Amino acid sequence: MEKKSKKKKLWLLLLLIPLVLVFGTFAGVTLPLIISYHNNAYEKVDIVERSDEYVVPETDPQPDEWKDVTLREEDLGRDLVTEPQTLANSVNQGGGSGIKGDGLDRNASFGRNTNVKSVYGKTPIYKVEKKDPNIENILVMGTDSRDVTRERGRSDAMIVVSYNKKTGKIKMISVLRDSLVPIEGRGWNRINAAYSFDGVGLAVNTVNQLFDLDIQRFVVVDFNGVTDFIDKAGGVTISLTQKEVDYMTNYSNGHVKYNVGPNKFNGDRALIYMRIRKIDSDFKRTERQRRVIETLARKIVSEKSLSEIYDLTNFAFGLVKTNISLTELTSVIGNIATDAMRSGLDMESHHVPFSDAYTYKYYNGMAIVSFDINDASRRVNEIIYG
Repeated sequence: MEKKSKKKKLWLLLLLIPLVLVFGTFAGVTLPLIISYHNNAYEKVDIVERSDEYVVPETDPQPDEWKDVTLREEDLGRDLVTEPQTLANSVNQGGGSGIKGDGLDRNASFGRNTNVKSVYGKTPIYKVEKKDPNIENILVMGTDSRDVTRERGRSDAMIVVSYNKKTGKIKMISVLRDSLVPIEGRGWNRINAAYSFDGVGLAVNTVNQLFDLDIQRFVVVDFNGVTDFIDKAGGVTISLTQKEVDYMTNYSNGHVKYNVGPNKFNGDRALIYMRIRKIDSDFKRTERQRRVIETLARKIVSEKSLSEIYDLTNFAFGLVKTNISLTELTSVIGNIATDAMRSGLDMESHHVPFSDAYTYKYYNGMAIVSFDINDASRRVNEIIYG
């Protein structure tokens, strides 16, 4: 009975937004949700046709002493520069929590300010012909901005979310932030610098150019949005290993005690956990991020009432920026809900670079992840369209 009850609530959760929008007008609840979405989340800018050809930036000549250097995972973020201002990506020094000690202003976030720096820059999102009418690709980015009223920050997390309307399958492909890629007009750099350089247009175009994709829609969330949503949901319980306990205890200077096994996290502590990578790898860091998301989703489904879920949905609208219209959003959610009711949620996840095809190197003083972009593009397309 308990299993059936949870399944029923999941379907209700998936149907919540479209049902509210279709029938809520009569109950007087739709208007506040629509206003919240358009006032807070939705940022529309025209998608434009390219007027010129894309030119791949040339790589810079590198000092001989860097060519044969062997880097380890823990060396990522330890850049070989004496003057940080000369390094375009020097803010990204890896592994921190992104809170308090890293200078994050809890009040300078999408959810707490209306006067925030636009996620758009001068570069527009270029129109790309859809490769398959049944497949919608969206770029989800998590910015590491310490103050979204003054800076965009870098896209600390980048995930291509692909939904196939025909099969009902959802595929998520994380792109590691330290991946060395060509960024139009900016040379070669870590991929997370594209968003900082010129907003979502440059970031979306870069991912499309790299992997031959047709992304036109995006979602951006900042660190404070993550912590605020977790707090709003009542926290999340995550099981820790001994290495994770040691790292998090040390990070707090011993003021917070953690245990091997389940630990109840508020938003700040969950964010520290999600950003750990010094004890293992960036691959594990993205795995931690997915674990928190999945655990929180299960908690919401099993513990929250429909009215509480509605409140969380409304709250979430204030934490993100997106160019997905409300009509598009409700259509996608409605399709996912229909598929889930018929055969259950069908999800899979991947990451780029792939586990068997990357090396650690230095480039212009930056410790980066190098990979064969053409091979990665082929494999990404096989995952999404194969």
